[in-house]
Amino acid sequence: MSKTRDELVKMYIDSLEEGELPWKKRWINSSNINGISKIDYKGINQLMLNYITYKNKYTDNRWYTYKQIKDLGLKLKDAKGKGVPVEFWSIYDIKNKKRLNFNEYEKIIDKYPDKKDDFRIINRTAIVFNGDLVEGLEKAKVQENHIDKSKYISKLIKKMGIEYEELGDQAFYSPTEDKIVLPNKDKFYDKYSYYATQLHELSHATGNPKRLNRNIGTNDKKEYAREELVAEISSSFLMQNLGIPSTAEHIDNHKAYIQSWISILKDKSNELFKAISESNKVCDYVDTLMKVREREER
Repeated sequence: MSKTRDELVKMYIDSLEEGELPWKKRWINSSNINGISKIDYKGINQLMLNYITYKNKYTDNRWYTYKQIKDLGLKLKDAKGKGVPVEFWSIYDIKNKKRLNFNEYEKIIDKYPDKKDDFRIINRTAIVFNGDLVEGLEKAKVQENHIDKSKYISKLIKKMGIEYEELGDQAFYSPTEDKIVLPNKDKFYDKYSYYATQLHELSHATGNPKRLNRNIGTNDKKEYAREELVAEISSSFLMQNLGIPSTAEHIDNHKAYIQSWISILKDKSNELFKAISESNKVCDYVDTLMKVREREER
């Protein structure tokens, strides 16, 4: 191992004895919101809208009811069959004939437990449309950092034969499709965060049966934790190939991620060493792939 990688390994081992570090998401989150109230959709509504955004390749995170669009003096375009039902649950105060949220209800019941029969749960469904479907709507202002793409990583994606797309607000590798999806590069806080996330997902992809054949795509929490450790440690190792200086914050973010997943596993020290060993295999695979293919291309 290189001297730098040795230092990283030492830091990860030391992190087992450290207090818990906070992990910071590496990109700007654009949760689905109502375009008028600016309030985030919650729970299953957020999941549904994320899925629809991904499926239809929407670029806007704002959603509107037909009435809200009309009140803005705007209209829908090519929106037939594209309305999405979102559900809102609340408590109805029968005596006072008004809706309450669950927090308000719980406070009342805590104080007056005998008044439960004065309330009932009600459900309301609204149909919402994505901002991309609203004609004349001003584009949402999104913070962008104009990050350049790494030629090394672009070449690695090509050489591994992986489908790659930047869309939405999630970063993941799909083993069944052999595909990586990331948020748009300009949503990342800095160059290091963007490249580290790419390399994290590419490290997952090395576990595909046609590559290093690790146990990926499992629903078992412990196996999933082991794979996350391998991907994050591999990412930190591979970042050396890009020659981008890492700050203490970047290193702490790697450590925090590793701490969060290794906490699930019983024999932490042993599991960390196993993950480091697998991560070295990932790096060897990547280095060999790049060198072999470079010779073939000459």
